[in-house]
Amino acid sequence: MVSMLAYFCFLEQLLVSDLGARALAISLPFSCVLGLLSSLIASTMVSKSYIWAYASFQFAIVILFAHIFYAVLNVSALLSVLLSSFTGFGIAISTNSLLVEYLRWRSSRRLRSSPAQTTSIMQPHSTLPVQRYFSYIDNPSGQQHHHDHRPHNNQQQQQPLHPVVEQSENPGLPEIRIQTA
Repeated sequence: MVSMLAYFCFLEQLLVSDLGARALAISLPFSCVLGLLSSLIASTMVSKSYIWAYASFQFAIVILFAHIFYAVLNVSALLSVLLSSFTGFGIAISTNSLLVEYLRWRSSRRLRSSPAQTTSIMQPHSTLPVQRYFSYIDNPSGQQHHHDHRPHNNQQQQQPLHPVVEQSENPGLPEIRIQTA
């Protein structure tokens, strides 16, 4: 509702000087559609804590391009509203996607570099914590066995464990799941 009102006020202010009473006929339907569309996009693209920031950014981009198309480039009112909507929504969605991918890349890079540095300080010939965890699962006593690890004919071959690192809801903490092949 707030988005619809904001888009209506903006469109009315932009168009009233040139179109007079016809500005209402353009502003009202476009503000309803733009407000509803922007609310839907904002609620699906970002988490609840960032909806207002995303919607404000999206609104600012739409306003900027509407002024550019209508006042600077002298495009017709209807076309400038359509072009600014597509451009503003596209830029907001693209910026959000780039930001999310950058944050994922940064957290995965931090995750890969941080444990390797701390374990190499503690143990000179150490492995990654995930590898140590899996070796602990295979051998909880911690004793070193120097025999061949191939399964004997009478033993059933065990399924190997594979870690799957996924992005959790908390962007700084990865979620590690163990799956068997």
